[in-house]
Amino acid sequence: CILRSSARPRAAPSSVMAPKRKADAAPPAAKKPKTNPNFAGVREALELAELPENCRRMLIACIDPVLGVPSDERHPLQNSILGMIGECIEEVRAKHQQAVDAECAKIQELEGAQSDLDAKVSAAEVVLNEATVEVKENTAKLAEATLAVSKAQDGVREKERAQQEGDKELNDATAKLSELQKAIAEHFTPLADGEDGAGESHYLALEPLLKDVGIDLSLMSALPSLSSKLSAQRTSFDAMAIEHLGKSLSDKASALQAILVNGALSAQTRAEEVDAAKVALETASALRTSCADRLSASKASEQQANATLKSAKAACAARGPELERATRAKQEKTAALEEFMGYSIACFELLRDARREARASEAETTSAAAGAGA
Repeated sequence: CILRSSARPRAAPSSVMAPKRKADAAPPAAKKPKTNPNFAGVREALELAELPENCRRMLIACIDPVLGVPSDERHPLQNSILGMIGECIEEVRAKHQQAVDAECAKIQELEGAQSDLDAKVSAAEVVLNEATVEVKENTAKLAEATLAVSKAQDGVREKERAQQEGDKELNDATAKLSELQKAIAEHFTPLADGEDGAGESHYLALEPLLKDVGIDLSLMSALPSLSSKLSAQRTSFDAMAIEHLGKSLSDKASALQAILVNGALSAQTRAEEVDAAKVALETASALRTSCADRLSASKASEQQANATLKSAKAACAARGPELERATRAKQEKTAALEEFMGYSIACFELLRDARREARASEAETTSAAAGAGA
């Protein structure tokens, strides 16, 4: 792979040439010619180049014949091959750089996406907070509406109880008046006429009503005996007693009628108050239903907002490891590029630019150092 890098430690490109042999020294034993250590960096770069294998072998074989010659002594063909080697090395460097650039672009894209995700998380938090506040408000409103319904129900019961108590006297008066009017028509009138001979039975029918009529006791004691008499048999006292009984019954009916007349307005007022209390209860109940619906809707919104926030946080958390991997990949590929430039390219440039004078000086320095050591 072009983009891999070796983990083994590399020696820095060598700028020291092999020392010259001394003129007065005995000829040494035949030794294998030393290879310039900088050739290894160039060879490794060519191994990484995308080339047909025969071209790669040719260029590797030309390293020593071309780069082993000082720059000021190379002929055009060597310079042409040198250019080929340089182009191959530049292509490898460009591949390293492209890999680094690709990781940088990926990191930039991931960071942009991360910013978008962070914005979505923030927006979801705002929506959730608003939904939570709305739930609390609607919960309080529902509690208030429920209390209002309870009070309205108490109000209806109170008005109905007042209506029942107020109408009881009116209903009793109505029943008594009806009974009294019937008794007058069916029993007192025939008794007063004294023509049918059934006066005693009429008296017995009237007797239960006489306690509430308010007849004088002396007259009450006379009624049983005179009721059995026909009209022609009655005395003036009997006639007076019958007249007094009729007046008492009439007065009682008038009193009951007055109760009904006077109580009708109060009964109407009580009925209107009951109706108003029921309307208030219906209104309170409708408001409570509306509050319950709003609370249900706000809870659903809160659940949705919570789910959206969890999803946004999960997406944000998932993006983090991906960004970390891209960052590590960028660091690795940057290190590979720096290593390639610091070793292979440095070796190539040192060999490419070396001149005879520099190599001679380096060789003499090396030779002197070797002699001093001897």
